Amino acid sequence: MKHAGTFTRAARACRAGAANQAIVANVSALLFVPFMRLYGFTYLQLGLLTAVCFCSQLAADVALIFLIDRVSRRALAMAASFFSCAGLLFFGSVPYLFPAAVYGGIVGAVAAFAFAGGMLEVVLSNIADGLPEKTGGIYLQRTVYAWGQAALAVYLFAFQLLFGAEHWNAAIFPLAAVPLLLPVFLARAKLPAREKAAPVRAAFRPVYLLAVLAVLLGYGAETAMNQWIAAFAADVFGSDAGGTVGSVLFCLLLGAGGAAFVFLRRRRGDLPVFAPALAALLSAAAYVGAALFASTALSFACAAACGFFVGVLSPGAMSIASRALPHTGGWMLASLALAQDVGAAALPTLAGGISDAAGMRAGFLFSAAAPLLAAAFLFCMRPKVKRRLPLRKNKSLRRFKKIC
Repeated sequence: MKHAGTFTRAARACRAGAANQAIVANVSALLFVPFMRLYGFTYLQLGLLTAVCFCSQLAADVALIFLIDRVSRRALAMAASFFSCAGLLFFGSVPYLFPAAVYGGIVGAVAAFAFAGGMLEVVLSNIADGLPEKTGGIYLQRTVYAWGQAALAVYLFAFQLLFGAEHWNAAIFPLAAVPLLLPVFLARAKLPAREKAAPVRAAFRPVYLLAVLAVLLGYGAETAMNQWIAAFAADVFGSDAGGTVGSVLFCLLLGAGGAAFVFLRRRRGDLPVFAPALAALLSAAAYVGAALFASTALSFACAAACGFFVGVLSPGAMSIASRALPHTGGWMLASLALAQDVGAAALPTLAGGISDAAGMRAGFLFSAAAPLLAAAFLFCMRPKVKRRLPLRKNKSLRRFKKIC
């Protein structure tokens, strides 16, 4: 039996990796409002910046599909942490290095640190998936990620309030220290054993394609609101402070949704397909409410509440996928991470283009289709999903077998 204390350092490394991922996936989005005001970036340019971020992570996912089961996970994580640090330092230096081409410099920097962060996310998710249930495993990663993003939003807003939005880049340099926590924890960490992987031909099963689509659309629904709620709240309330409040509230609710999922999973074992599918339907309803309510307060409340529902949907879709495709090894997690990044790159970009043409509410209305389709694909997977016993019953069963 795995003991949680044995893997304490590994669990801490995974949490630090989730915090780093919160930075590399969201730092550019949290600066959308200053970028628009200082450099005149359009919604489409900002949407493309999001696409660059997640396409870079996508490229890392593709590479790791072939490497994750063949190369040392510790070595991959160490290298990715140093590259992530270097990318963030480059991002902070862009206004000094490219004063006449800030957008191009930002795109290059985002591509660099996002690729490294994508590598780190896949490797650490593979490690977290093998950790004991008491640590929260892979599913608690989303909660740490969300709360890390909330802390990042508060930090960036406070920095701009104290020193001015024009000095946004100076706030980036301290953030470059976060990925350096990884080598500290990983150096002496005991890592869980690799799971023996199923053959890649499992990818041609219909249930795998359903899992990919459910994860893609579920994570795309989360990212679209996550990337745009700060700009939406700033527009609704007419101030940068409103944008920060919107982003922080969304992240706190996203983390609360992830924590609720982990709590219920510990208490009841794996939840039925109905739970993430219902969360997907409620996410779609929140998108529609944010788009159609005339009252700014109700519209904003729906946008923020979407965070809780997608906080259940994202880990729920991954949980359903892993139960429908057990014992598939690291390559399967890497391929599902690839699906996540495709959704995270495509949906916010499309929503940004629609927002440029018809307003942000129209972009939200378009985005509501993603969680609706995710719910449909999750229901289609029901016949293939295996039901496991709750954690407490599993322990009792193991003790019984040992006595026998």
